[in-house]
Amino acid sequence: MLDALKFFLFVILLLVTIMLNQHVTSKRSAEIDLELLWQIQDTKGVYIIPNQTVPSGVYTALEHSMVIGSLLEEYNDVNTSWVGEMDWIYRTNLSCLKEEYDYVLLTFHGVDTFADVYLGERHLGSTENMFVRYRYDVKDLCDGDTRELRLQFRSSVVEARERATHQALPIVPTCPPDVYHGQCHVNLIRKMQASFAWDWGLAAPSMGIWKPVRLEYYSSALIRDLTVAINETDVGTEERWTVDVGVYLEAGLSSVPINGLLTFKIIGVPLGDESEQTLAVANRTDANGELLVKHRLTVRKDAVERWWPNGFGKQTLYSLYVRWEDVSLNGVKLKNPDTKISEKVIRIGFRTVQLVQEPATDGLMFYFRVNGVPIFAKGSNWIPSSVLPERSYDVNYVKFLLYAARDAHMNMLRVWGGGLYESDHFYRMADELGLLIWHDLMFACSMYPTDADFLRTVKEEVRQNVRRIQHHPSVAVWATNNENEVALRQNWYKTDTNISNYTAQYVQLYVDTVLPTVMANDPWRLVLLSSPSNGEHRAEDDYIAENPQDPHYGDVHYYNYFLDGWNAAQYRGGRFVSEYGFQSFPAFTSWPEARSYGPAELTQLINHRQHSPLGNEPILAMIRYNLPLPNDASANDYWPELIYLSQLSQAMIVKTETEVYRAHRLQHGTMGALYWQLNDVWIAPSWSSIEYGGTFKLLHVWLRNIFAPEHLIAFINERRQLEVVAVRDTLEPAEQLWDVEIRIHRYGSFRPVDRHIETVRVSANSVKLVPQWDVYGRLAQLGLHPANHLLLLYAYRNGSEQSVRSQPIAENFVLLDKLKNIRTDQRVKPKIAINVLSAVCNRQNNLTSVSLEVSVSVPALFVYLQLTPENSTLKQCQFSHNGFLQFQPIRTVKLTCVDPGCRNTIQARDITVRTVNDLLVR
Repeated sequence: MLDALKFFLFVILLLVTIMLNQHVTSKRSAEIDLELLWQIQDTKGVYIIPNQTVPSGVYTALEHSMVIGSLLEEYNDVNTSWVGEMDWIYRTNLSCLKEEYDYVLLTFHGVDTFADVYLGERHLGSTENMFVRYRYDVKDLCDGDTRELRLQFRSSVVEARERATHQALPIVPTCPPDVYHGQCHVNLIRKMQASFAWDWGLAAPSMGIWKPVRLEYYSSALIRDLTVAINETDVGTEERWTVDVGVYLEAGLSSVPINGLLTFKIIGVPLGDESEQTLAVANRTDANGELLVKHRLTVRKDAVERWWPNGFGKQTLYSLYVRWEDVSLNGVKLKNPDTKISEKVIRIGFRTVQLVQEPATDGLMFYFRVNGVPIFAKGSNWIPSSVLPERSYDVNYVKFLLYAARDAHMNMLRVWGGGLYESDHFYRMADELGLLIWHDLMFACSMYPTDADFLRTVKEEVRQNVRRIQHHPSVAVWATNNENEVALRQNWYKTDTNISNYTAQYVQLYVDTVLPTVMANDPWRLVLLSSPSNGEHRAEDDYIAENPQDPHYGDVHYYNYFLDGWNAAQYRGGRFVSEYGFQSFPAFTSWPEARSYGPAELTQLINHRQHSPLGNEPILAMIRYNLPLPNDASANDYWPELIYLSQLSQAMIVKTETEVYRAHRLQHGTMGALYWQLNDVWIAPSWSSIEYGGTFKLLHVWLRNIFAPEHLIAFINERRQLEVVAVRDTLEPAEQLWDVEIRIHRYGSFRPVDRHIETVRVSANSVKLVPQWDVYGRLAQLGLHPANHLLLLYAYRNGSEQSVRSQPIAENFVLLDKLKNIRTDQRVKPKIAINVLSAVCNRQNNLTSVSLEVSVSVPALFVYLQLTPENSTLKQCQFSHNGFLQFQPIRTVKLTCVDPGCRNTIQARDITVRTVNDLLVR
């Protein structure tokens, strides 16, 4: 027993020694993470934070050591601004042995942003771009001695400020609007553009090692990246897929000869010709130690299944395995043969994606055709999941957000150009879930410099990231920037005073640098010059269209804050609407300060976090258009009511706009609707459908119906006529018969006052206009006032009477007048009871599922369910239905929450209920 204890203590001591010295002695080709026991401090030694792990950032380290409070609470975005103004040092001890390895490289996969790197007394180099991988040869320093690995970070805020003094032509905008509480000149540096603040996010100009840092050991060549271009082809009479593989080999940091054999396999899939499995390579790397080797594989069509977007089929993926063996392995027996072998596996999908821009009667179409099928793109815009880049790679949270998108029937996300090239996990999940990716390069809402150093690092940034991301079947298209073309054409930043120079810079950066670099590393996909843009209808005048928002070409971004967003008549849409949306406030219980703040204090905090230069007025104006607006800002219930109404208004606006776009598939050729935005980086007023932390706003709950593959769309059009459209995104069967029932209801009665049924034949993957019914004329015949009535619509399969009484395949509603105009006799306040039917917590996944019964005495308008603040330990709580119209006495709603340890028991008193009725009757 004593001997066993001694051995156990010896093992523990050995492990601690290894961690302290990070002394690597592996004989194999390897990547060794240097993640443990770093010390972070400011250059003056005031703040010293030991025993940190990387990936890391200064704000995160200071929070964990309790030097500062959470960056995301109260006014800490301003109170901690000093962090970004200071210089910081990361240091750890490193001991390594070069053994018989030919190459030992210290590789930083992400350094944010400006740092000098030292190992012992040697200056290895400097970093200047957070999106670039940096490699340093340290073989001669791997002699067993312990040296300090040190990164001396310079403030990005200060660096950007200093760079601005050297610009002959101001790079605009020089600073964000004052309401952002942000930092200036972020467009002069290659850092996440939103880290200096945005209209939806706080300033958090962090520094740190935000991706892994590794020691790479090998003796021949390392496979860094694999790219693929997969296309359909005919070989004789046989249909095949061709897989053009690009193998990016690295051998140190200088030009050297390499000689060896590449082996290719698609696991479980026979290649068209056995000779394709191997390729002899005898060549020389370039001055950076890199070599691209191209090789073609062929696969029979019937040997694989296609990859499809969400809702159209399965997301079948295959593993492509590539192995490098040095030629010396075929000669004498080597002592350490593994050091001359490198292997890499990526997952690929067999699919075709075309961005179709064929002529139309009034311009050019603009839609994605996947595997020959036109796809209406339904989805959202993705911003980083955290304002701190090291936290944005949180695997579980990214998974949660992507599943939320998939479950809302989305098939596309647009990775926005002011954020990050996302983690490998993000793209793998997108592949698995069938979420097509519209991918901006990381340039947004700015002009940018074009000096030689800036273009050099941009070119390297684009090259590295396109190579890393390119093989994912989910990636559908690249765009070189977000809104920079339209900003230049519409003079957002007063560029007209020197338009020729700004235009020349635009062309030099995107047309002459970014575009060819993307195309050289990914010939498989189309590259758009901007978003929005006119696509292939590109103006000849220096690539800047006269109207980049022309609805007859390309994509458009549409925002309107001044007309009634609930009114469908104001929306037309374009060929593809890649941004649109409206703000709301996060739930009252989501504000961590709400329990201790009074109404006045909470108002001040919300106003501080409202970064839109228009303030809260658009939110309030839309509520005033349609709903009773709370007036007493000092009342305790003011913010809970206003937040509820803001979320209802946002959901109605995005619902109305999205459904118009889906209905206009044939009328205006609209084939894409990506609302702004899916997620958030803090609790603040924003356009998101999911709050930071994972709480669904009403909008996201509604999206399950708004984006449903079989949907019934109805609205009052510009001619004040009821327009009803049956929508099918499904491919089978070729046709369906739907019975569409339209019921007229009084607001105060469960029973309809009239109904109308139409039968319509709906083709696969199309929309069909339902024969018109003159609703307002019918109300006039019955002597009924529109303000007292609404429509409930249901679609059923087949035309039999029995099918009308069965479960509907789609349902919707139409308001015939503004809710605030409901007449007094129909303003009824329901008695509402909540009963818990069942509550089960799964201890394996800590997921609590609660079945709730909601009972109402009279119809209830837009029933809003929330957990009380006392349940704050529960996370990511979602109701299956929320903000719903209840025109039946009883309905069942499911609540799911993450409950660590299954400690909570949810009871009826834990659920609060609000309705529009409450506001109408007081």
